[in-house]
Amino acid sequence: MDGPLAIVGYMGSGKSTVGRIVANELGWDFVDLDREIEHRAGRPIPEIFASSGEERFRDLEHLALLDALGGADRRVVACGGGIVIRTENRERLKDVATIFLEEDLRVLFARTRGAGRPLRATGYEEFEQRYTNRLPAYLEVSDLRVTVDGRSRRQVSEEISRWLSG
Repeated sequence: MDGPLAIVGYMGSGKSTVGRIVANELGWDFVDLDREIEHRAGRPIPEIFASSGEERFRDLEHLALLDALGGADRRVVACGGGIVIRTENRERLKDVATIFLEEDLRVLFARTRGAGRPLRATGYEEFEQRYTNRLPAYLEVSDLRVTVDGRSRRQVSEEISRWLSG
């Protein structure tokens, strides 16, 4: 299969780690959209949110997605958890092979308590509501739904590689 390949999922699902492993296995380039946005903006994502707001961050995210998916075919792109919020991003993701990494919500909540996650939510209910709102969009864009369910990142990447090889 030719790329690019996009990986989506809620925060903490392992998109960057799995994406990097899959890219290495395939000998493809790897793009972490969050790191790309930080590089372009010259500041960390929490600072972008604090100084410019979520809407500006989503603008930067959209441009980074277009560039990442418009570049080399042999590329794995780990998207941010909120990439599916915008309709235009979902439409673009439907044009490429897209993997949805799904993990137990309580596991995700525990993984995302650090201050580096501006939308981590103040409590479980808010976290769950945001996930519930995004789930239909993740499903809409995904060609393959991979349940992480406590498996190692290597096991998850092997499942994706098997799917890619047909």
